[in-house]
Amino acid sequence: MDEMNELGRVWARVPESDWSDVAAARATLNSRISQASRSGEVVLRRRRRWLPGRRLSVRLALVGAMAAVFGGGTVVTQVVLGGQASPLGAAPASAQALLELAARAADGQRDLVPGPGQYVHTKQLVQANLYVRDRETGRELHSVVQTSEERWEPADAGKAWLTRERPESATGEAPRHLWDTGLEDTLYEASSCPGRRAYVRLAAWPTDVSQVRAKLTEQAGGDRLRMWDELKELATESVVRPSLSAALFRVAAGMDGITMIPDAVDAAGRKGTAVAMDEGNGTRTELIFDSATYGYLGFRTVNTRDIKQGPPGHPAFTTPKGTASGTAVIAVDLTTSLPELSDRVSRIREPC
Repeated sequence: MDEMNELGRVWARVPESDWSDVAAARATLNSRISQASRSGEVVLRRRRRWLPGRRLSVRLALVGAMAAVFGGGTVVTQVVLGGQASPLGAAPASAQALLELAARAADGQRDLVPGPGQYVHTKQLVQANLYVRDRETGRELHSVVQTSEERWEPADAGKAWLTRERPESATGEAPRHLWDTGLEDTLYEASSCPGRRAYVRLAAWPTDVSQVRAKLTEQAGGDRLRMWDELKELATESVVRPSLSAALFRVAAGMDGITMIPDAVDAAGRKGTAVAMDEGNGTRTELIFDSATYGYLGFRTVNTRDIKQGPPGHPAFTTPKGTASGTAVIAVDLTTSLPELSDRVSRIREPC
């Protein structure tokens, strides 16, 4: 399916969707459409379901691991992604070998287990592609947009959780007001629904490889690409729980269709080696690992050919071969509280 079909598929799941942040995405999309009516048609291209709102990455110099204390609460413990070079042996010769090295690297890390009242705090950098058509000239404008993104998920169900996004920079010709919307918080108010955003949901996953494979297969209905998509999303969430990450990488190693990409770059500009899956729609998705430590860095989607896409009833935009969007995971830690909310906060109560 193409990107607009995928967007339609996500939209159709509101409000029944298990992805509790779709409501925020709808508000964001409506805002973009309103802006577009004044200055041009807008398509913000991204392939990600974990938080489908605006996607961007922070203007930071990132080399190797990043260890920092981010705003909000007291940091009680922290996982740093990257680290020293791995002693696990020679460079991998295949996707399967790379995933086994990544699994062994995860085996060597301890899980972060939040206690009552604590929050899992994740810091990410995200890159998206913004397409605008100038209404006067009809010329197509493109910008690569970057934002910082943080989220705080409670240890227990029944407590509020928070996402924070801040557009930072863009490279290209799209007007600044279409991407520079300032810091925005989204507070998802407490819900006692089972399976909602809380560490207890992630902790419920087994770490036995065969059991993880069986659960993913069941959730995906036996569909290989859907299973890959579920695994990719869970790999990003499970950085707080490396024991689960190791199992996920070993499950991925047994999937048909995976290939190795030796020269991948994540959304933070960090070079690595990736395992990729062809999506069959002109794109491939990649899990990216540090080439020295084999630590998980993030994922990206790359065009394998030129793709035409756009809103129904409007001229299509061309996204060239090689266009990439993605998410880089920078750090995860435990905090004792949510940060003070910004002046711009949306409050959403999740329906059961």
